[in-house]
Amino acid sequence: MSQNRVVINTRRRDLVISLIVAGVVAFLIYLAIANMGRGVVGEMLSGTIVNKSFTPAPEEQVTVGKGGVHARHVDGEYTFEVRSGEKTFNVWVDREIYESRKVGDSFAFPRPK
Repeated sequence: MSQNRVVINTRRRDLVISLIVAGVVAFLIYLAIANMGRGVVGEMLSGTIVNKSFTPAPEEQVTVGKGGVHARHVDGEYTFEVRSGEKTFNVWVDREIYESRKVGDSFAFPRPK
């Protein structure tokens, strides 16, 4: 009976190259995971509030979700006109934000689609 011998056909240079490639791939995966949580650049706009307006339209809003059914009373639409650069945007806000800001204040809001 003859025993089959296994001859290792790789050299130390091949091992070093494969370890370097594996390290680079692991680093790239780490960078991808680390940067997933960051916001997109340019996602927020900021400007100056030039007008505040309230449109009365009372309603009850009902939300059904994981926590069950939730009802909320809304008095109407609270909006700001915000001038950012050359453009003016209408931004809908909650009552608390509407009451805490005045015309001339700076205001940041998400970029419209």
